[in-house]
Amino acid sequence: MGDQEPSTLSQKFDDIEMLEIPDDSASSETESFSDSSASEPLKDKPSKQDYIRLQDWLKSDDVIEFQFDSGQYKDSLTQNDVSKSYTKYINSLFKIIEGFTNDDITRIDLEDDEDPIGLISTSAKFGNSARKAQRMHKIDEAFTKIVENLTQYIHDIESIGVDDETTEQFYYLLSILDCLHANYFCSDTRMKPESIAKWINRFDYKPDKELVESVMVNSPKPYTHPQFWNTYLSQLITRGLLTQAIAAIEKSQYEELEENAPELFSVIQDFSMLLKNYTSMSMKHQFHEWKLSCCEFRDLFSKFKANITDSKDLIILNQIYDLLCILTGLPKTIAIHCDKWYEIYTALSLYQVRDDDKLFKDYFNVAISEKPPALIEDSDVLSIISEQCFVNILEEKFLKMLVSVDTIDSATAAYVARLLELKGLLNNYYSAINSKDLQELINRKTISEYLLTTHAYQCLNSHYLVPVGIGLLSNNDISSSSQSSVNNRNTISEFLPHYECKTNDDLEWTLTICAKLNLIHTARKLYQVYGNKSLKDGYLYESLNMFVNCYDPDSMTNESNEGMKQVHHIIWDIVFQDSLVNNRPIKDELINNIICHKVDTGFEIHPVIRQCLSPYAVLVEFFKSLEQSRSTTAMDNLSKLVHLIRFNHLPKKFYPLLLCQIIPFLIDSGMKFQLPDLIVIIELIDTFEFQANDDEYTEGESLYKYSISNIENTTESYDWRNILQKSGNTLPKDLKSLIKLLRNEVVAKIGKVYVDHM
Repeated sequence: MGDQEPSTLSQKFDDIEMLEIPDDSASSETESFSDSSASEPLKDKPSKQDYIRLQDWLKSDDVIEFQFDSGQYKDSLTQNDVSKSYTKYINSLFKIIEGFTNDDITRIDLEDDEDPIGLISTSAKFGNSARKAQRMHKIDEAFTKIVENLTQYIHDIESIGVDDETTEQFYYLLSILDCLHANYFCSDTRMKPESIAKWINRFDYKPDKELVESVMVNSPKPYTHPQFWNTYLSQLITRGLLTQAIAAIEKSQYEELEENAPELFSVIQDFSMLLKNYTSMSMKHQFHEWKLSCCEFRDLFSKFKANITDSKDLIILNQIYDLLCILTGLPKTIAIHCDKWYEIYTALSLYQVRDDDKLFKDYFNVAISEKPPALIEDSDVLSIISEQCFVNILEEKFLKMLVSVDTIDSATAAYVARLLELKGLLNNYYSAINSKDLQELINRKTISEYLLTTHAYQCLNSHYLVPVGIGLLSNNDISSSSQSSVNNRNTISEFLPHYECKTNDDLEWTLTICAKLNLIHTARKLYQVYGNKSLKDGYLYESLNMFVNCYDPDSMTNESNEGMKQVHHIIWDIVFQDSLVNNRPIKDELINNIICHKVDTGFEIHPVIRQCLSPYAVLVEFFKSLEQSRSTTAMDNLSKLVHLIRFNHLPKKFYPLLLCQIIPFLIDSGMKFQLPDLIVIIELIDTFEFQANDDEYTEGESLYKYSISNIENTTESYDWRNILQKSGNTLPKDLKSLIKLLRNEVVAKIGKVYVDHM
C-alpha cells in the first residue's frame, strides 16, 4: 500500500472551529502538528485524497465524490506484515460499528425524543430510559473494545519491528483514547477515577526509574530517604498507584521504629492501613466513611507531634501529614505535589468526591487553574499535542481533538467520531433540530458520516480493506439521508469493476453485493470483466458462464451485446474451430463431459450455453460415429454432418472443412450413395462456392490450409487427411483444388449409381 499523505483534515475543520473559538490563533496547535515531520504517518496505510471540506459539505447539498487511485490500489495488492496488522486493526474497528447496526442502535433512535406521544405512564418513561441506558452502556463497551484493539495493534507492530517513531505516535493516540474513555465512556462512575488514573499513568508514568532506584534500591533504609515520602510516595498516591505505595512502605524498613519511635511506627502502620482500605471501601460505596477516617486521622497529627521529639521523625511525620492532606482531597496540597494539571485532576478525582459525575468538571477547572496546560511547543511535539487533546476533550471541544487524532490515524478518528456521535457528544456542532421532526433528523449531515465516508473511500483504494469500505457505504445507519444512500450506492457501483477478484469466492462476494443493492448493470460488467479473465486463463466453461450472465435479451447495453458476442466467439472460434481443424473433440474435459451428459445432476448449465454448444455436440457425435462400425449406406453416416452444414447460423468459413469429412465416403468404393444424396452434396458445395463472400471464402481457405499444414502426431483413424493420403491421393493445396476434388468424386459416384442401375 502507498504511503499516507499528510492530513488535510485540520484545514477542513478550521471554519467549524470558528464556531467555537473566534480567535484565529485557536487552531494553531493542530496546524503545527499536521505540518511537522514528527507526524509522518505509518506506511502501508491507505492514503487520503483531497475531498470536499467538511464545513462546505455540512452546509451544502453536495455529496462526497469518490476518487479511485488505481496506482495506490495496485500497490495494495501485495501485503507485508505491517499492512496485515493494520488490516486486522481496521477490521476489528469496523466490526464494532457493524455491531451497532445488528443491535439496532442508531443515532436516530438515541436522539429521538424518549417520551412517546400521548398519555405517558411512569412505566413507559422508565422503560424508555432503561432501554436508552442499556444502549449507552453498549456504546461504552464498544469504546473499550476500540482501546483494546488499538493496544493489540501497537503490540503487533512492535513485535514486527516498526520504527520507534511510528510506534510512539500510536502510544500517544492510545493516551488520547484513554482520556476519552475515562471521561465519557466509563459506564460505572465508581470506576471513573481509576480509569482516569490509568489514562494518566499510561501517558506520563511516574515515578521514573532513576527515582525508584535511588529510593528503593540504593538506600538501605528507604523510609529515611529524603524523597521517599514527599516525592516517591506522593507520586504514587496522586496517581492512584496505591498497591505500589503499600508495597513501598512494607519494603521501606520502617519496622525498626517500633522500638525507637513507637508513635511514628504506629502512624505509618495506620497510614498504610488507610491506603489498603481505599479500593475495597470505595467499591462498596463506603468512600465517605473511608474519607472520614482519613480526616479524623489527619486531625490527630497535632497530638502525634507533641509525642515525637526527634527532628528526623518530625520531618517524616510532617510529610505523612501532607500525604493525608492529599488523601483528604485538599487542592492546594495536591497542587504542591503535582507537576502537571492532569496529575491534580487525577488526585482530585480519586480523593475528593468519587461518585458524583457532575463534579469532575470542577476538578478539571481547579487543575488547570493551579497548573495551566503547556501551550508552547518543545521538542516533544506529540506530547504537547496529546496534552492539548486532553484539554480539548475535557472542555468538550471534540472536533479539535478529532483533528489531532486524524493526523495520527484517520481511520481511528472516524470510528471514534461515530461513537461520539452516538453518545450525543457532537450535537452542539449542529444547528438546533426539533427531535420530533424525524425526517429532518434523518437527513441531517453529521461529522461522523463525513469521516466514515472518507475513511470508506480510503478503504476502497486498499484491496484488503475493500470489504470494510463497502460495509460502511452500504450501512444506512451511518448515511441515513436518501441523498447519501444514493451516492454511496453509486460509488459502490462505480468501484466494484475495479476490484481484483483473486478467487471465485471474491467474485461471489462482489456479485452478492450487487444483488443486495440491485446493481444489475454492475453485475453484468463484473461478469464481462471476469469472463475475459477466465478466457485469458483458459477456463472456457467458466468464461462462457460469465459472459452468458452479461446477456439480457431485453437489454441493449454494451455489456449485454458484448457478452453474447463473446459467447459466440468462444463456441465458434475456439471450441468448434479447434475441434474441426484437428478432427477430434477439444481438449477440455468439462465441456466434453457437458455435451456427453457426464456431469452431476446438481451441475446447472445455463440454457443459452447448452443451446450454443449444440453444434459442437453434433460434431463430436459425428466424430464418435466414425470410430464405430459404419453403415454401407453413406447417408446413414453423414446425416448428422449434413444437418450441421445446413444449420442457418453456421459460419460459412467452416463449410470447407466440414465438406472434407465427406471425402472418405466418396473415395470408398464400398460406400453406397443414392442419387438424391449426391445432389444434396452438390448443393452443399454450391452453397459455399456461390454464396460465401470474399471474407468468408478467405477465412475458410485459411482454416483449411492451417488444418492440412498442422497435422498432429497422433491423429484419429477416421481423420480424412490420413484416409486421403493412404489412398494414394495428395491433400488439395487450396480450396479451389479441394472443391475440384469433391466435384470429381461426386461425379464419379453419380456415374457409378447410373452403372449400378442399368
